[in-house]
Amino acid sequence: MTIAAAKRYLLNTAILGATVLMGSVALAQNLPVDDRKTDLHGLRLGMEAEEMDTRGYGEFACGSNGNAPRAQLVDWTEFKKCRPEPNGLHEVYVRVDDKYEFLAKAFDDPTIATNRRGTTVAGHPIILSVLFDKDGIGRMIRFVTDPRADVAARRVAHLMRMTVTNQYGPRGWDCKDIPPQEGETPVGGVFHHSFCTKKFVGKTITVLAKFFRKQGQFDLDPVTKQYHAGYFESSTRVEIFDDTVKPQ
Repeated sequence: MTIAAAKRYLLNTAILGATVLMGSVALAQNLPVDDRKTDLHGLRLGMEAEEMDTRGYGEFACGSNGNAPRAQLVDWTEFKKCRPEPNGLHEVYVRVDDKYEFLAKAFDDPTIATNRRGTTVAGHPIILSVLFDKDGIGRMIRFVTDPRADVAARRVAHLMRMTVTNQYGPRGWDCKDIPPQEGETPVGGVFHHSFCTKKFVGKTITVLAKFFRKQGQFDLDPVTKQYHAGYFESSTRVEIFDDTVKPQ
């Protein structure tokens, strides 16, 4: 088999595997929450760091409350190297490995990785992390839309809230709209700032969504009249945690 043929074969295999995986995810989305084996990308509450698989994950690092990663780690088991949050949990950032990136490295051909999208939820780029207690038990899963994404992706980041609320059933959410603070203004006539909570047996899910301009952000600079693309706040922050965790 030629190298070109091998590339085509492996790419087709990866695409087929992704198609099957998408079908499995779609099925999982229709199941009651308590019947799902995982909450997100193969992760679930109660997993033990010492026993967690590293296959399919990469770029382990200490998390920073849903922001960009800090010090690099070898794997899940180094969670204690990360400074605990006020609730005592250690945040480990992780990226879900991309099949196309793996193939690109295998063949030393960067053109294969042109479809790489990194860690996503319903097409939204996210920063994903698991938070462990002192005994290495995963007590929280946190994912936040990535502020480093391009302007188009950031603009719709607040819409990920709808994906999450539908994923865990549209009913039973306790949602509160947060009124604009001083200097906050709508984007294109739309202002959204909400916090939603839903409780299940043994766990809670919270969703914080924002879409507005903060004080000092303008689409047109009032002095120079120059257009500023991306001058807005648009994000969704999700935390799934068990009953041992006190909300911060």
